[in-house]
Amino acid sequence: MARHPASIAALILGFATLICLPQAALGISLSSSGSRRKPSSAITSEMSPIRKVVTLIEEMKTTAEKDAAQDKTMYDKYMCWCETNQKVKGAAIDAAEKAIEELSAFIEEAAAKEGQLKTEIAGLENDIAEDKDALASATSVREKEYDDFLATEADMKETRGLLKEAI
Repeated sequence: MARHPASIAALILGFATLICLPQAALGISLSSSGSRRKPSSAITSEMSPIRKVVTLIEEMKTTAEKDAAQDKTMYDKYMCWCETNQKVKGAAIDAAEKAIEELSAFIEEAAAKEGQLKTEIAGLENDIAEDKDALASATSVREKEYDDFLATEADMKETRGLLKEAI
């Protein structure tokens, strides 16, 4: 189970208080002036065993408080980063989902348009084939008519020439 750094510091402070309260009840002073003094890192041999333990606990308490403050600062920074990152990533996900929906709709429209255009192309190809057949048929009829015209024209020119000679 993960605990917040502040709750760990509170546990250590509570432990230090439990050790220091019996000391006060026994009349042992925490410092020479009667007020709370900063823990020293130097434990001398003249100190009583109880004083040595109290000094060690006070040093642990100070270290724990500093560590707790640093941990809280780091925790706050990390949480700020997490929240900011979550908002940014959430917005990016929302934008991507919207783009996916738009693109999916576009793909569906394009597929429908493709089917429509394929149908139109097939119809136009049939029309072109019919028109080519009609053009070929009309061309053959026109060529036949042209051949008939040329034959008739030649016959008429010959008849005209003969009529001119007869006159």
